[in-house]
Amino acid sequence: MSDSAAVAATPVQTLVQRLALGLLAAVLAAMSLGFVREVLSVQPAGIDFAPLWAGGRAALHAPARLYDFDYVSTLQGWPLGRDHPRPFVYPPSALVVFAPLALIPYWPAFGLWLVLTGAAFLWSGLKAGAPWWFLLLPWVTFCALCGQVSFLLGALILAGLRLTAPRPILAGLLFGAAAGVKPQLLLLLPIALAAEARWRTILATAATGLILMLASAAVWGLAPWRSWIGALPRFQAVVFANPSLLRNAVTPYAALVQHGLPGAWAFTLAPAAALWVWSSFRRREDIAERLIALIGGALLISPYAMNYDMALFAPATGIYLARTHERRWPLYALAAYGQSRGFGVGLLTLLPALALPALRRLRFKTPSSIPNP
Repeated sequence: MSDSAAVAATPVQTLVQRLALGLLAAVLAAMSLGFVREVLSVQPAGIDFAPLWAGGRAALHAPARLYDFDYVSTLQGWPLGRDHPRPFVYPPSALVVFAPLALIPYWPAFGLWLVLTGAAFLWSGLKAGAPWWFLLLPWVTFCALCGQVSFLLGALILAGLRLTAPRPILAGLLFGAAAGVKPQLLLLLPIALAAEARWRTILATAATGLILMLASAAVWGLAPWRSWIGALPRFQAVVFANPSLLRNAVTPYAALVQHGLPGAWAFTLAPAAALWVWSSFRRREDIAERLIALIGGALLISPYAMNYDMALFAPATGIYLARTHERRWPLYALAAYGQSRGFGVGLLTLLPALALPALRRLRFKTPSSIPNP
């Protein structure tokens, strides 16, 4: 018997489901508080927003030094010391977002960034069917403390997924804006859209990305683009030379490097990741599964992604956890707990999130289908 065909839960079953969900939410909230204490004991709040703000200032006052790691780190006051550079490594198209923030002092800019992107992330999650308490997931708290771009990207991508059918052009605008900030997250978007023949969305995405590129080139010229391409391998070398950063990376590429193996072996996962995305968008309409496939597939073949990127999965995880009527719910809860307990152990943080769609397709025998002895 499928979950969709299951009989209505009894009042006792409903009470048990609510109590189990409340207990899990309390555990996750407690873990979030633990993360707050742990993070603030080793680094200040907003540590990852500082390079965004400093990159915006560099673009306004010294664009030729935008990808000068030492210069951008100096603008931040070297919050972790000179042995821990904090470079700006986003493409010049992202300056459309970050340069305006650099016009105001750091702390007001950080507060504004959190409020605006956090509200957009919550709104997009609610519109997609996620419960509000997906914000209790530890990675959401971690992302807020760091001041990362995950809230903005999650809001844009999730809204784009929701609007692809009714508003294909607007969906393309949202996807293009997200790609202008962090293009590696949308590596498999063309496959996803092609699976549904969303050609208008593909064109709108490409046009939006091109407009952002042209806008940045009109303001800052082409030199920053050349510098950005050269900065990427330098930044990857910085990450992979730092054991603590490498331990917090969640990609197979990083896991291979951490164990002394060639990271390029991870690219052999590309066909499987592409097939997963194609299948999820061709045969499934579940927005939670689509979000996990699109972002998870990209992370499987990306050299670099950190633990704060796990916040991108929070709305999808919340949607799965809200399905307390399904018999697979204990497995969803275990996967959510595994995501959270994976803090600081790299790839083991990512795998439980990617497992959620597979868990939902597990089949259980009903009592009527069990043969008599």
